[in-house]
Amino acid sequence: MLSKTGGRYRLYMDGTVLDAALRGRLKQGRKRVLVGDLVRVAFHRDQSTTIEDVEPRRSLLRRRSPGRSHGVRPVAANVDQVVVVGAAREPAWDAQLIDRFVAVAAASDVPAVVVANKCDLSDTCETLLHPYAQAGYPVVATSVPEQRGLGPLRTHLTGRTTVFTGPTGVGKSSLLNALQPGLRLRTGAVSAKSKGGRHTTVAAEAYPFGSDGLVVDTPGLRDIGLWGLEPLEVAAAFPEFAELASGCRFDDCRHLEEPGCAVSAAVASGVLAKTRLTSYRRLLEEAEQAARPWKSGGSR
Repeated sequence: MLSKTGGRYRLYMDGTVLDAALRGRLKQGRKRVLVGDLVRVAFHRDQSTTIEDVEPRRSLLRRRSPGRSHGVRPVAANVDQVVVVGAAREPAWDAQLIDRFVAVAAASDVPAVVVANKCDLSDTCETLLHPYAQAGYPVVATSVPEQRGLGPLRTHLTGRTTVFTGPTGVGKSSLLNALQPGLRLRTGAVSAKSKGGRHTTVAAEAYPFGSDGLVVDTPGLRDIGLWGLEPLEVAAAFPEFAELASGCRFDDCRHLEEPGCAVSAAVASGVLAKTRLTSYRRLLEEAEQAARPWKSGGSR
């Protein structure tokens, strides 16, 4: 499934885009049809097409429901990877927000690629990406005006279903337009007043990429929650800590304020980026706070 508008669904089948509606029994069920879902369809004599069923999903990318509502909102199904895009400038690189996106991907067991875009505006892209390369994540420095990094990024996308995500205004839609001319996704300038991006993508929507790939463009997010993450899931988003943890004084060290923490020592000596430890501590605190009511028998 490529997208949903009202009660109509856009499907991609054998190189053709189809419009379809849900079969009545699916409307009454609780299982939503998501972008990226593989569906079974029926063609009718009146030229209409209906979605009959949803095939089992091999993966599900999810995030916290927005606002004050509780629960988890599924974003896309059958995702092979998440490309997390940040901008070197306009808006400024926000390491903690990038780390949040990477953590959500890790919690969904989906690999992440980190991209620093708008590198024509700054010579710091390699520095910004270094902590993620050090952690083992694939990284790409890109610039649409300079056509920089488009080849390597295209290679990552080929033959995969990829979710593009990241803060508002970092150039996700511009990158996709440059990678596959003809998409013509809406783009917007950065607000001169706030230095933040304007929302141009309003709902998740998938587009065929090449002959056998799919890219999912997502709404820009100024923040992303961690509802439902466990502390161990947060730790999984910081794999570079695992190699050092064996050197911690305490076997159960959480890399907070414990004495003899090898991770803290690595940050103090410049071996690890301070931004990564700061993000880890904040995300761990949020995950533990979210888990406490459930562990104590409370309810929300």
